[in-house]
Amino acid sequence: MKTKVIVKSPDRNLFGIVIRQDTNGFLNLSDLQKSYNSESIKEFWPVRRIESVLSAESNYARMYYALYEGEYIKTSLIAFMDMIKEKGITKTLKNIGVYKTLGARENKSAWCNPVLFVLISLEMNPKIYGKTIYWLADKLIINRIEAGNLYKSLTNSIKKFNPNGEQYSTLAKALNYIVFGRHEAGIRNSGTSAQLKELELLEIKMSFAIDMNYITSFKMLLSELRKLYKIKENIDLNNIKQLKP
Repeated sequence: MKTKVIVKSPDRNLFGIVIRQDTNGFLNLSDLQKSYNSESIKEFWPVRRIESVLSAESNYARMYYALYEGEYIKTSLIAFMDMIKEKGITKTLKNIGVYKTLGARENKSAWCNPVLFVLISLEMNPKIYGKTIYWLADKLIINRIEAGNLYKSLTNSIKKFNPNGEQYSTLAKALNYIVFGRHEAGIRNSGTSAQLKELELLEIKMSFAIDMNYITSFKMLLSELRKLYKIKENIDLNNIKQLKP
């Protein structure tokens, strides 16, 4: 898997805005601001800017203790405050490694560590905090990373079949159809945590079957994947029928 991938999952939907998250865990603060702006119009919330939340001195101690407990910072509170006085809050957070900006001009956006993101969410509005606090506990990013790593393991397993480039592409498409019901570039980066976990388990099963010589050719592998697709398709169709009045 690539060192860093941007995930745009429905599991990160906040008032109609999908909050981007990379596979290093960082969440996009610019997306959070867009989400707040949109919801504030409907809910008559006051105008709030993330920059103002970050620069509020009343939040410095909260940031420090949240980051200290997560072992992102090991200095004392006094040293942390001195760093802010000397460099400013954003440069201090960048130096600690919990905040960054990417892009330039109209494409520039800010990203931060999940712990810091949740703290900012609370300061923006409790309703936002209520939705984002659970993101710390879910396994979306872990599942995305594992799905990528296990796909590598699966492709290593099929090397015994001497596959060509087209077969690797066919394998990826087959897996995507089983899990997502369709194939398109980057589809795994928009999957839910449950879908990525399903993909992870599927890759494990296929790799194990190949390594144990239960599957002995690429043609046989595709045949087994087709069977799984048909089974899942029939289950989905049965569920749809049961929902009809």
